[in-house]
Amino acid sequence: MRFSFNFILHLLGFGVLVTTLLAGFILDRKFRSEQNVDLKLYVGGIVRTIGLLSPLAAFILFTTGIGNIYNRYADSTTSWYQEGWLVAKIMVFVLMLLNGVIYGPKLSRSRMNLVKTMRDNTAPADPEKLLALINRQLTLFYLVQTVLLLLIIYLSVFGSAKHPGAF
Repeated sequence: MRFSFNFILHLLGFGVLVTTLLAGFILDRKFRSEQNVDLKLYVGGIVRTIGLLSPLAAFILFTTGIGNIYNRYADSTTSWYQEGWLVAKIMVFVLMLLNGVIYGPKLSRSRMNLVKTMRDNTAPADPEKLLALINRQLTLFYLVQTVLLLLIIYLSVFGSAKHPGAF
C-alpha cells in the first residue's frame, strides 16, 4: 500500500464527522435535561456551532473519497463502479448527507424557535408536548445517522477488496 496524504485527510474528515455526530448527540441530551430556558438556548447555540462542522466534514470526505477512488483504480483493470461494496458505500454516504442536510438543521431550528417562544411567553398551546415531539424526531435523526455511519464503516472494513467473496 502506498502512502497517501489524501487517505490521511479522508481519515481526518471521518474523525470530524464522528465528532460532530457524537457531540451533537451528547449536547442534545444536555439540552433535554436542562430546566432553565436560557441555558437551553445556550446549549442550543453550541449545538448549532458544532453542526457547522458537518458540511466541512462532508466536503472533505467527498473530495478525498474521489481522490481515494482514483488512487485505488488508476492502475487497475476494473472500474470502481464494478465494486458493489464501493457503490453501496457511496449511496449510503449520499443518503447520510441528504438526511443531515435536510432534517438536522430543520429540526434544530424548530426546537430553538419553540424554546425562544417559551422564553418570551408567546408559545403555542401545550409547548411541552410540541417540544417532546421535536425531541423524539431528533432522537430518530441521530439514530438514523448513527446506523448509516455504522453501515459505511461496515462496508469500508468488509468490502470485497479486503475479503474476497464477501460481496
